[in-house]
Amino acid sequence: NVPFQSGDTEVLKAMNRGYTVERYREVIRQIRAEIPDAAITADTIVGFPGETEEQFQNTLELMEEIQFDHVHTAAYSPRPNTPGALMEKQVSDSEKESRLRRANRHNETDS
Repeated sequence: NVPFQSGDTEVLKAMNRGYTVERYREVIRQIRAEIPDAAITADTIVGFPGETEEQFQNTLELMEEIQFDHVHTAAYSPRPNTPGALMEKQVSDSEKESRLRRANRHNETDS
């Protein structure tokens, strides 16, 4: 399992992840070069505060590009006293649900 969390570098930065989407691609390329038949699964979070539709589309595009064997998807949920919970531009629950459904459909068609 090689979680990517988001297919958008700006969202990854907001999440305080220490990598970019390009670095993630490099890791996947390295795995496939060393173990061509490796099953690659991942995790992603949709609806992180401030995530735009375009940034969400970047996540779907990364899922399509990598062709994961499976992606575990989750909608962001704020936890008390965490930086994300205090961020402006919270994504509405209805939008998070919509994005989660679309990511899951995308996941099903790629598997």
